[in-house]
Amino acid sequence: MAQTPNPLPPNTVRAHVMPGLQGLRVENHLRTATIKRDWMDAIPQQYVYRCIPLLAANTMGWELLNPVTSHVTWAGGDLTSTLSIQTEQQNPFSAGSHFGTGVVTWYVPFLFRTSPDLGILVTGPANHEHNHAVPLDAFVRTDWLPFPFTMNWRLTEANKRVTFKAGEPIARIMPFPIAILEETNFEIVDLQSDPGFLAEVEAFGQARQRNVAKQQEDARRAQQTGETLTGEGVWNAQYVRAKGKEGGGFAPHQTVFRPTLPKDLRAKPE
Repeated sequence: MAQTPNPLPPNTVRAHVMPGLQGLRVENHLRTATIKRDWMDAIPQQYVYRCIPLLAANTMGWELLNPVTSHVTWAGGDLTSTLSIQTEQQNPFSAGSHFGTGVVTWYVPFLFRTSPDLGILVTGPANHEHNHAVPLDAFVRTDWLPFPFTMNWRLTEANKRVTFKAGEPIARIMPFPIAILEETNFEIVDLQSDPGFLAEVEAFGQARQRNVAKQQEDARRAQQTGETLTGEGVWNAQYVRAKGKEGGGFAPHQTVFRPTLPKDLRAKPE
């Protein structure tokens, strides 16, 4: 009689290491999403880090990492042979050409499985830049699919050398409730139809205008005095300081997410 796997507990993602990879170092292939971005560090005063929705997106989910540096060039056309890949080291999970049409493919050393209510949304790493290449997003029914998925990027220009560095994220994975989109009510109404919410919108907008006016005044003063700007007042203080509604069924506001660290439950070598 064929064996069937036991269902996973709710809110569970399990990454099965593929056979033959017992000594795999997980940290070389998987990590929790991080908050920092090189291009954000380069922004004057790094003021972009005050955009809380951006930071929240940066920290959502887990990232799959490129194990080895690869230099990829697409000659144009649809054949897999038109993709030239130079890899600095041999690695079974380095970039490859599988689908053609300028698509770069990574196989991953894990077979992901989720509890019955979840699938996995596979996206590009949030708010990371890459020249001449775009990630291809996917949703995978990891609640039942007994087969690993791939991560794919499409090169957007022929004859442009694209480098994927070792250790850089090539994908982000996020558990996603299977039924939520089809069970969510999506309504369109006039804002004036909810006077209480309209009042909140107006109050929030006025507070934001005051903060922006303060920032502009600080900038004018800094031009005259040469003082260093701190960036205070650039963004609405309530949102930056994670102050939302208290009680009333509202979840506490978060500026960032902190995904749980993967627990390595593999048997230790003797």
